[in-house]
Amino acid sequence: MKPINRLVVGISLAILVVAPISMAQVIEEITVTARKKSENLQDVPMAVNVITSEMLDRMGIKDLQDITKLDPSLVFDRGFAPDDIRVVVRGIDNGRGRPVVATVIDGVDISSEALATAGASQLISPRLIDIERVEIVKGPQIALYGRTAFAGAIQYVTKGASEEPEITASIDVAQDGFHEARFSSSAPITDTLGIRFNALLWDFDGFHTNTTTGNKVGGGEGTSASVLFDWNPSEKLSIRTRIDHVDDEYASPAQAFVPYNTLRAVPEAASWCNGGWVHDASCNGYAQALEAVMASKPSDGYIASGLYPFASPWYPLKPACPFPGCPIIPDADKVGFGSNGNQIDQETGTIYGGRFDDMEHWAMVGGIPDGDTLFVTQDINVAHPGPNKGSDMFGSKKEGERLQINLEYDLGVGTFSSITHAADMHVAQQYDIDKRSLTWFNQEWDVNGPVKLFSQEFRLQTESDGPFNMAVGALYWHEKKTQTSTGMSVRGFGERCFVSVLRDADTGDIISLTDLGPQYWQGPCGHTDINIVDFQHDTYAARPPDDMIRDTVSTSLYSLIDYDFNDRLTMTFELRWVDEKEDLTASASQGLADGGPTNTGASSVSLCGSEIRCDATGGAPGPGAPLLYLPVEIGCSTMTTTYEPGVGLVSTPCSWWAAFPRRFAPSTRQEPITFTVADNYVTPKVLLRYALTDDVMIYGSYAEAKKPGGFSTLGTGAFGMDPDGDGNPTETIYNPEAMKVYELGWKAMLQNSRLRLNGAVFFEDYTDKQTQVQKVFGGTLGSVTENADGGEALGFEIDFAYAATDQFSVSGGYTFLETEYTDFTLPSRSAGELARVGNCTRVDNYLGSGDGTCLATRNGNEFERAPKNAATLNLTYEDEIQLGDSNATYFVELNSRFQDKRWIDNSNDAYVQAYWRFDLRLGISSGPWDAMLYVKNLLDDDTVLSAGTGPDIGNSGFRFGFVTTSLQHSVRPYPGGPVVATYVTPDITGQYGNGSNPGPKIVPAPMIRNMWYANLPDPRQVGMKVSYSFSGIDLWSSLRD
Repeated sequence: MKPINRLVVGISLAILVVAPISMAQVIEEITVTARKKSENLQDVPMAVNVITSEMLDRMGIKDLQDITKLDPSLVFDRGFAPDDIRVVVRGIDNGRGRPVVATVIDGVDISSEALATAGASQLISPRLIDIERVEIVKGPQIALYGRTAFAGAIQYVTKGASEEPEITASIDVAQDGFHEARFSSSAPITDTLGIRFNALLWDFDGFHTNTTTGNKVGGGEGTSASVLFDWNPSEKLSIRTRIDHVDDEYASPAQAFVPYNTLRAVPEAASWCNGGWVHDASCNGYAQALEAVMASKPSDGYIASGLYPFASPWYPLKPACPFPGCPIIPDADKVGFGSNGNQIDQETGTIYGGRFDDMEHWAMVGGIPDGDTLFVTQDINVAHPGPNKGSDMFGSKKEGERLQINLEYDLGVGTFSSITHAADMHVAQQYDIDKRSLTWFNQEWDVNGPVKLFSQEFRLQTESDGPFNMAVGALYWHEKKTQTSTGMSVRGFGERCFVSVLRDADTGDIISLTDLGPQYWQGPCGHTDINIVDFQHDTYAARPPDDMIRDTVSTSLYSLIDYDFNDRLTMTFELRWVDEKEDLTASASQGLADGGPTNTGASSVSLCGSEIRCDATGGAPGPGAPLLYLPVEIGCSTMTTTYEPGVGLVSTPCSWWAAFPRRFAPSTRQEPITFTVADNYVTPKVLLRYALTDDVMIYGSYAEAKKPGGFSTLGTGAFGMDPDGDGNPTETIYNPEAMKVYELGWKAMLQNSRLRLNGAVFFEDYTDKQTQVQKVFGGTLGSVTENADGGEALGFEIDFAYAATDQFSVSGGYTFLETEYTDFTLPSRSAGELARVGNCTRVDNYLGSGDGTCLATRNGNEFERAPKNAATLNLTYEDEIQLGDSNATYFVELNSRFQDKRWIDNSNDAYVQAYWRFDLRLGISSGPWDAMLYVKNLLDDDTVLSAGTGPDIGNSGFRFGFVTTSLQHSVRPYPGGPVVATYVTPDITGQYGNGSNPGPKIVPAPMIRNMWYANLPDPRQVGMKVSYSFSGIDLWSSLRD
């Protein structure tokens, strides 16, 4: 009911700004360059929305997020990082990999595919500066804009030099420490040369507080400046040169961990007892034995099932500390005797442990809770040097320059254009990935490096009065990005068990369980964890930086042909040929897992828990002797455990105990290796435009779009670029994505140009849609991009502007989307993923490999981040008022936006709830002065607008068991007769997990969870903006004199 109530309130507010009807004004004509030539908006045969300079100022539009509020077909979303900005158009989402919406400035695509995030704003400041208008072009536009316009483009058209001197300065102040100052000046230097200079200075404390430190998060500060020269040496030649500088720092984002609310079961077909791979303690398997030992205590004697949990006589019921400074020995009178630490199991509310079952996973299901129920609890920077050491992660920093030269030469029959662009930006990011401050785990991202981009475009465009016109061009685009990472994922928790199981050979029932840990220097079966804070400095010192370098070269040729059959019917054909190559150099690295190497990413270090205990690791048992623990160092490599027939397990202990890692070898090995993907393709588009009347036009189009494949670079911090170490990064490569789009639309100016009404119906047919999934490689969960074979989106959109009177106008839009994954089935052996998806079709010999797996389908699920309904409504009242001897103009404006619920990811389990948002502005202009009072989020709505998901390593279970199974055979004089004797043999049949090897069966049962986080919504904010503008020849003359 909350969205409905807010709609009612909003309509009531809207009535307040409606004035009595008088003579009506007309809708102004808007000129756009969406098709690389100047045209009336109503003549362009595709869906284009335009935000003029006047609208930018009046509506207080400062950044890309504000722009998306004005078009219901756009969704603005944030990922982990402050500049991880994702724009969704008509349900098309980039997720991971290349952006799907091109960011274009004066004809140049400056979209940058980040390595660490999915954002595309690394080469510009997200804050707008000196913009003449913004053109939002929807639908595939690769032929027009190139490689990243898969779903559309957002083009910023900047202001040029003015013909007369002008100066504009503004100050904007709002609640929660927001300040912004803008300055712009322009003037002719000579008859052929003009200049424009712009500067921006801003800072913001942030709305929310990190409860871990008490500091504000979500704010930032920065400066931007640009200088532009317009040179027209002749009537035929014009050259525009623009240089931009940006220096922005964004604090850690205000992101909060979302608590779990549902325990989800893994499909039964995936369980071990049903021939699958997920360990299920309810079955008669080794998980049952391990769980029984973990959940017991020696003082229980016989537990409810009648099984004696510990055959070893060397467990003291209340062990004493054997030497000064010894580690704390767990109390034998508590459940989970071998468990010790601070990690709490959400299901039981007690110390984590007692389970060796990964058949159930906690999840967030349903609507994300409102922001006022969530809190920022992010970890601090413990080990990384810098001014923020011991305080919050610094967030992101961006500093660099951009040069653009646009040249046009009039050939008489057409125009030759050259656009040269170069950018050099240094980007650094540091933030808490798991969004919580845990004593036993920390996962942080710390990367930095340069982004260098160069592009050159040549275009020849005819301007004939005849029926035929065309444009041909060529584009060279080269980006090189280097990312140096020193991030860390440090784990100090887990479960470890050595168990001997005696089963009845006939029934499989467990007869007895023996905890072998103390006998073989392994410690008792259980969970242990430690406070890792003191170890992070040593971990960082031993962690060599690893570099990832992506070098992308794209070359393309394109053509646009217009043919007028008559005055009303025009056909347009667009075509672009693209050849692209991407080289990725990364480290096929290994991390440390409890002292041993593992195929994890360079940042992953496991101190203890699953391979060695976090408290005391060994014991020297003997009949009747007290338990003596020998300390073991974390990360030591001298302890070995082997099985010798006839002897059993033979262990050689380390020295010194786990709590003091005094000797850290380098935590990773680095093996740089270069992988390459290349592709070439053609993207055609055909449009038909028919003018029904001078004021009404209909159009239809068919377009094909393709987005090349690549590497899932974001997940490599979790499990390395080559997870299985075979020299081929198959696990992290995703294939190209293709889409066919059919669109029918119309554009109309009605009621004597008082009403503009534009709309379109579209159908998007996907093949190999790139989408994000969570995968487990080598016991580590990370994000990778996979391809969904099929998906569809059917939509309808409409936008309008109506000048009801000279004073009152209304504008807005509505978008409807129906999306579906039609063919999305992927192999998975991840218990967490299968629990979320909720289905498993077992395949015992997948692709002839001899291995079994689950095929999990998401068929029928809706696209992520694609609301079914979205709408905007803007009401404006403007009139004149007498102020003394002069007239002033005032306005009242109410902006509203509705967005339906939208799924966070393709599993369709958690969603961002539907919301209404309202902004109110009141302004007055008199002479050179303008003043505006604004209220953002007028009703103080606390609905979360953006959320995401990722791995929750800190609340996962890393369980490793070593199980030796023996079978007790009964001797009977006749079938069904009494047992007269028994004998024991190893389980060489492999029925219970050992196989032909009589030694211990290694039983990894990692229970790796997903976590959900929310970007906390901005509360109500009241602010005021004052600006002063002056223009005239006298000003410039006085300055020159």
